[in-house]
Amino acid sequence: MTAKKFFFGLIVLSLLGVALAFFILQEKERDGHWPWPLNGRVINQSPVAVKVWDDDHGFYTIAAGQSSSNNNDIDHVQEPSSQRWCKIDAHSLVVKPDGFFANCPCYALGAGRACIKF
Repeated sequence: MTAKKFFFGLIVLSLLGVALAFFILQEKERDGHWPWPLNGRVINQSPVAVKVWDDDHGFYTIAAGQSSSNNNDIDHVQEPSSQRWCKIDAHSLVVKPDGFFANCPCYALGAGRACIKF
């Protein structure tokens, strides 16, 4: 591979990356939430409903044994066993059968609040 082909390939990949970033940001501005797969998702394996919060819909619940839709961008989830709030960003959060989270990226003081950093 020549240096010219390598350089041209690098430019093409860079332009594709910029175009993809622009598309994602336009989607965010158009409807107010990140498009799938960049939105937060909840997989509730517990026997109780889980309280969630997002910027668009406020508070609502995900029923026991259900998962949230890819169309909703869930921002915070309340852990049933401890009542702590988890800020999930673009992660998929699993609520275990015992009511604790399997993979909370960070906890917050409440719904709509930033992560607690120590």
